[in-house]
Amino acid sequence: MSAYPKWKYILVLLVLSLSIVYSMPNFYTSYPSIEIQKSQNSTNISELNKIISTNVIPVSSEEKTDKMIYRFSSIDDQLKAYNNLETANLADEFTLFTDRELPKFFETINANPMFLGLDLKGGVHFLLQVDEDNIKKNLLRENEADIKKLLIKDRIRFSLSERKDKNFSLIFNDNDAYTRAFELIENANLSGDYEISSEKSNLLIKLAPSQKAIDYDVKSSVTKNMTILRNRVNEIGVSQPIVQRQGKNRIIVQLPGLQDSTRAKNILGSTATLEFRLTKGTPEDWYASKLSGSPLISSSKLYKQSNGDPVLLSRKVIVSGGEIRNANTGFDSTTNSPAVFVRLTDYGASNMLNTTQSNIGKRMAVVFVEKDNEKVINIAVIREAFSQSFQITGLDMNEAKDLAILLRSGALQAPMEIVEERTVGPSLGKDNIVSGQNSMYLGMFLVAIFMFFYYRTFGVVAVVALLANILIIISLLSIFQATLTLSGIAGIVLTVGMAVDANVLIFERIREEIANGNTPNTSIYSGYKKAFSTISDANITTLIAAICLLTIGTGAVKGFAVTLVIGILSSMFTSIVGTRALVSLIYENKKSERLSI
Repeated sequence: MSAYPKWKYILVLLVLSLSIVYSMPNFYTSYPSIEIQKSQNSTNISELNKIISTNVIPVSSEEKTDKMIYRFSSIDDQLKAYNNLETANLADEFTLFTDRELPKFFETINANPMFLGLDLKGGVHFLLQVDEDNIKKNLLRENEADIKKLLIKDRIRFSLSERKDKNFSLIFNDNDAYTRAFELIENANLSGDYEISSEKSNLLIKLAPSQKAIDYDVKSSVTKNMTILRNRVNEIGVSQPIVQRQGKNRIIVQLPGLQDSTRAKNILGSTATLEFRLTKGTPEDWYASKLSGSPLISSSKLYKQSNGDPVLLSRKVIVSGGEIRNANTGFDSTTNSPAVFVRLTDYGASNMLNTTQSNIGKRMAVVFVEKDNEKVINIAVIREAFSQSFQITGLDMNEAKDLAILLRSGALQAPMEIVEERTVGPSLGKDNIVSGQNSMYLGMFLVAIFMFFYYRTFGVVAVVALLANILIIISLLSIFQATLTLSGIAGIVLTVGMAVDANVLIFERIREEIANGNTPNTSIYSGYKKAFSTISDANITTLIAAICLLTIGTGAVKGFAVTLVIGILSSMFTSIVGTRALVSLIYENKKSERLSI
């Protein structure tokens, strides 16, 4: 029997060393913190310190090139300081998070603490549902327009078009027009998009969006909305958020560590976008239109300004929210009022330039569109031509910040409503961490007692490997920036049992070899060799099941699967390679007649 290879000793030492280093950031004290982004309109440091320190004293503050970080001793102090900033109505972007004062060494090697899930860290859980009724209405409107175009193209006259909740009807003046229209619609191969019915006696054709078309639009809307929601969540500044589909028409959004749930709710559920339109007529025309109840100037639409006054705007949209490339908050240089600085795409800039060049001296309005609610937030005289960059005023600072976020992330494909909202407080998360830790400590203690008394020295080896296994799991969670949840802690507890189970198989094989009269070193070698295939088969099958849970599962199931996959791989390493190296150090090349097992 050959000696245990030296490279395996080096491998074990290397893995343990890296695990210790990359798990250490998790053991440093964390502080509830506020991060304030610096910009050209940022408040000076002394003013910020004064605002922050009202009724609360930060533990520390740190100034970096692009941001300021304030740390607090408790969540309550953090929220007080956050309210101070909100009240001050600043242009700066500020977010809540948890910070650790790590030595520069960890930053150099990119060693960070692992993320904690909603059930451990606290935060907000939203369940959003796509408004299917809105999708059906839009489909109905689009379908009606398509069918009308088809009939007009073929010069088929119809006397009436009536749209209802679920369908629209076409009524024809004579039997010939009805027959031609029915044949045209049937031959157009629209069966996948429409449900078609007819009443020949009444010369009536009814059409409705098919369930297939509705389901396709719902699926498409959910997919696009998920991308937009992720962008919005990133703008809020939440670390490791969860945005995932649930069922056909629902999306789960979890924001760990977030305390400002009201603002998050407003931003996530908003379908808001902007439209830029020229005004029509004079203020006298606007008030006259309001009195009559309809626009008195052609190609115009009656709107209401934020102060309640009427205004007539062109039906033609110059630029919409889809042509906005970027938007940031700041202050207007002349009035010092809050402003949103907008940057357009090349296409949007071209349209804006052409419009402003030919309409100098005229007024242009900014329309805020939220579902069916349209509000004029700003009307300004075009003093000179502009294209790609300009600013929007007429908002307070909070409105400007939220509008900038919505414009940067884009409008939702379809409206969504929040059907479920849950808030997990930090104290509850702390209780979950304590209960999870206690369950793991108790499990490890009972296992250690059993292994020590039943396998003696080999039992001690197994316990050391068990501690190393936990250390490796924590380090891997930190390296991959995975999220640890309460179910994830359950996965770690399970791997504790699985790791010990592998050692039990090895130790029983060694006992069998000793009973057959083999020497201690031969028994150790044969025991590990014969147990290897059994351990591998058992762990590989479990690993396959865990990977399936990881790829298909969501929520708590996925949190459990993450730690289970990592735990299986690390337990195989510590049970087979780690304990073998330690046992070899104790017994190899020693003329011992007996093993302590």
